[in-house]
Amino acid sequence: MLFFIRFTTVFFEIIWHIRSIVLFMSLWLAFGAVLIAFVEKIPFGDALYFSFITGLTIGYGDVVMKTFTGRLISVLIGLTGIIFTGLIVAAAVETIRKVIHQKNDKA
Repeated sequence: MLFFIRFTTVFFEIIWHIRSIVLFMSLWLAFGAVLIAFVEKIPFGDALYFSFITGLTIGYGDVVMKTFTGRLISVLIGLTGIIFTGLIVAAAVETIRKVIHQKNDKA
């Protein structure tokens, strides 16, 4: 339990340092939804759903883009999702490294 508390504290400290990147990527996903809704003429809710499913690199395939521009925006959203996922994984790895290092220093 103590490891989890230390992990959570250090993880959010690291995320706080990269908050502008996380915010930009989140806003890009929302802005991508606006673009897709406009280009593909689909409801904003469906576009937002599509944007986050694509950004999280899940991609169910139930909503698909039909125009070249919509597909291009989808690719950019997917690339953003890959970068975002890598960033979060890197933050988690750095957190584990720091917590283990702190534990070894106290021992």
